[in-house]
Amino acid sequence: MASGTFEKTSLSWQLQQLSQQVGEWLEGLLPRNASAPTAGIPQLPEWLLEGLFWLMVIAAIVWAGWQLYRLLGPYLAEFWQVEQVDDRTGVTPSPQHTVAEWLQQARLAQQQGDYQTACRALYMASLQQLNDRGILAQQLSRTDGEYLDFLQLQNLPRPYQVLIQTHERLWFDQVTASADTYERCWQAYQEIERS
Repeated sequence: MASGTFEKTSLSWQLQQLSQQVGEWLEGLLPRNASAPTAGIPQLPEWLLEGLFWLMVIAAIVWAGWQLYRLLGPYLAEFWQVEQVDDRTGVTPSPQHTVAEWLQQARLAQQQGDYQTACRALYMASLQQLNDRGILAQQLSRTDGEYLDFLQLQNLPRPYQVLIQTHERLWFDQVTASADTYERCWQAYQEIERS
């Protein structure tokens, strides 16, 4: 007779054992007299005891999960943050850049003749400035159209519109930027700074 392999323990068996132990513990809490049945107190069906057990287990898991989420949420959000990379330039726009860093990037790109990137950096600087002033929180998921709608509702200066519309044409209509395009964007940004 060949001996087969068998599992010594499994998760389902352990859960069944735990369920049985909790059921026995709950039964031990109820008053009982071995010689006489309890008068007026009906016996709880086993399915109800098992249901209560699973309800407590699920509640404990949800509570523990919520506590972990509250504790680790900020770290996980930073770790799992999805970076959006522009396919044409390989640049990852970061809302954590300061206005000064965007302006520095615009100057460097302009000096290298990369007017496309220079105009985008001015656009990002203007959005960062709106964010820093508390006027509009910058979010990577917002579209240029959404920014324009907001600006029109707030009656903000036209230079914002120039930068956003230029950005939209350059990056989504795939128009090539020139030195003149950059100069218009730079003048619009200067007007924003003065306002």
